Amino acid sequence: MPTDVSLAAGELRLLRGGLEVRVRLAPFAFSVRRDGRRVVREGGVRVWEGVVHDQLIPLTEGVIAHEDREPPEVAASATPVELLADGAELGLRLEGGRQARLRVTVPTAGIVALELSAHDDPLRLALDWHGEAGEAFAGLGARHHPSVDHAGREIQLGADRRYTGPDCPPDLLAGGGIPQGDCAPAPWLASSHGWSAWVDGAGNGIRVELGERTTLSARASAGPLRVVLYTASSPTARLRRWLAHVGRPAVLPEWGYGFWKSRDVHEHRDDVEDDVHGCAREGIPLDAIVLDSPWETQYNTWEPNPHQLPDFDGMVAAFRMQGVRTVVWITPWVNLDSSEGQIPPDPGSQALHSRPAPTYAEGERDGHFLCDVGGEPFVARWWMGTGSPVDLASPPAEAWWCGQARALLARGVEGIKADDGEGYYLPEHVRFADGRTGANAAWAHGTAYRRAMQRALDDVHPGRGVLFGRSGWTGQQALGHLWGGDQSSDPWALQVLIAAGISAASTGFSNWSHDVGGYLGHRLVERCPAELLVRWAQYGCFTPLMHAHARMRQEPWTYDYRTLDLYRSYVLLHERLVPYIRAAAATAARSGLPIVRPLSLLQPDDAGAWSVGDAFGFGPALWVAPVVEEGACEREVVLPRGRWIETWSGREVAGGREVVAPAPLERIPVWVRAGSVVVTLPEGHVASGLGDTPEHERPLEATLWGEPACGRAAARLADGSRVRWVRGRWSVEPDREVATRVVD
Repeated sequence: MPTDVSLAAGELRLLRGGLEVRVRLAPFAFSVRRDGRRVVREGGVRVWEGVVHDQLIPLTEGVIAHEDREPPEVAASATPVELLADGAELGLRLEGGRQARLRVTVPTAGIVALELSAHDDPLRLALDWHGEAGEAFAGLGARHHPSVDHAGREIQLGADRRYTGPDCPPDLLAGGGIPQGDCAPAPWLASSHGWSAWVDGAGNGIRVELGERTTLSARASAGPLRVVLYTASSPTARLRRWLAHVGRPAVLPEWGYGFWKSRDVHEHRDDVEDDVHGCAREGIPLDAIVLDSPWETQYNTWEPNPHQLPDFDGMVAAFRMQGVRTVVWITPWVNLDSSEGQIPPDPGSQALHSRPAPTYAEGERDGHFLCDVGGEPFVARWWMGTGSPVDLASPPAEAWWCGQARALLARGVEGIKADDGEGYYLPEHVRFADGRTGANAAWAHGTAYRRAMQRALDDVHPGRGVLFGRSGWTGQQALGHLWGGDQSSDPWALQVLIAAGISAASTGFSNWSHDVGGYLGHRLVERCPAELLVRWAQYGCFTPLMHAHARMRQEPWTYDYRTLDLYRSYVLLHERLVPYIRAAAATAARSGLPIVRPLSLLQPDDAGAWSVGDAFGFGPALWVAPVVEEGACEREVVLPRGRWIETWSGREVAGGREVVAPAPLERIPVWVRAGSVVVTLPEGHVASGLGDTPEHERPLEATLWGEPACGRAAARLADGSRVRWVRGRWSVEPDREVATRVVD
């Protein structure tokens, strides 16, 4: 059905299906209705003059955002310039006389596209409209904030994260907290009032202001402000349409949903073997060992350091024989100076890191780095030294970079931890090979970086390699895992991390992970307290990938026996859940519905659901309520509508209300939706990890939790297997070994 475009009585009208856009020419305003219901009203345009004073704090990778702005210039009237097949081009006159242009189109059913530009190079361009009473907002990537409802907040993407936990000094707390790396933003905002918006840009400085008016803005140096409004009936339907355009999450191989072990620094091969052998000795299933920084001859050469990791190939092969894959850390920088980075203590490693990376000269000669104003390589300080970022918009540079990656992967490495790539490191003047600049492509750099790493993995290990990335932006939902960045080891940080995972899920990030126990430590000088490590492991059990990483010695076998036993039990439970997790991942790949499911996606008509940031759905059948309060023995939980089974008692309870759940240290409150089939792996099968058994040959356990309402229930696995229960009889297609039970 084409868009009906009409202009009469000073009003432009666009009609397509049940979607209607009205633009009043004087005084200027626009509105959007879907099936007769108004979703946007009193829309307008604003433009600001001003100066940017954003400051990056390299130590914490935090951005202090600040602009000196003049009062806004508001669009006063519009004049039609051209009627289009699906909309119109309008000339705008702003108060004060500035001219601007607004293109309004309805390119397809349910979607409104707006593109704004202005004359005379202003600082900032904005589209805004009237907020609604009780309106709630979700999304915007992994928001590290105690609230998952962004109503009332002003957020600059990439500059929104602050530590305000118990260890924040009072003077810094008074100033808003310690700026930290806001590493995984994404310009997708979902409203409870029937719309979601994508700001289609990749420059620094994109902002949302969610007060009396909803304001979406970007710096004019990035080019026109492009906002796409999605108006489908539910936030899940809108998310599905957007992900169909920018990329749905991938289904990763089984080991990508298992348990991974890492340390901040493995000073020598002995430390790596201690992790692998320690897990085996203590009965902790292990699927991958991560070699974090440093492991190379320099930052970032893709070449193992022979002093630190002698016989690298033999080590990787030995681990692989035990069913343990190797993952290596990398960033898209090649260093000139690594004196401020992490360097193994032995003399040979110290000598290697005392000079520029041996690949730097080649990259500089062949033009493989991002360019500064004069055409020379852009050189900047980052958190492991000083160097230049690889220009992954350049096909020759990408081929050079991926060629190094493929050579390393061919030696048996099967995963890449793609750290860094965030846009806040790239100033506006930095130039890419394709003509774009940091002004309009700073955050696209991370997406190109992820895509390059995924291509290298697919070339060497098709369908078997796993990408584990830190940065976020549009389209990165489709590329491997996202992890939650660096957290302190305190209950506040865990609470905010859980909220960040829920916000990330509302933005379509399905493959989500984090550092169990927190990376930075307690007060930055002590390891994670034992009780908190257990609570964090419980949360990690119910995230798609369970990953342990820290600056401190947080190996569970270095704690007391009870802590070790509980840690082991939750790693084992996570391993058993892998078929269930991958089935949910397959759903995400088909529909966009993430593995972690915020209540705002499950029951969006419930106003209170948009503020639930401490509990979440995990796949189709589980509701999980992590415990973060120190010394807690119980916790209050909002339980979704429907019938639920308590996993610890087998008792059925009614949802749609708040309940109080017992939560002794050994237990994380989890419920199963009544009538669900949950498929897991037998404990004995994964006691040492997932290993190499083909997925379709694994023995399974299927549990029916409660009586299905219609006398039937089923589960479909990622490999296509179907397990059914119909009126007391089980069936499996295709035929395979499945042990069954019923919790009644």
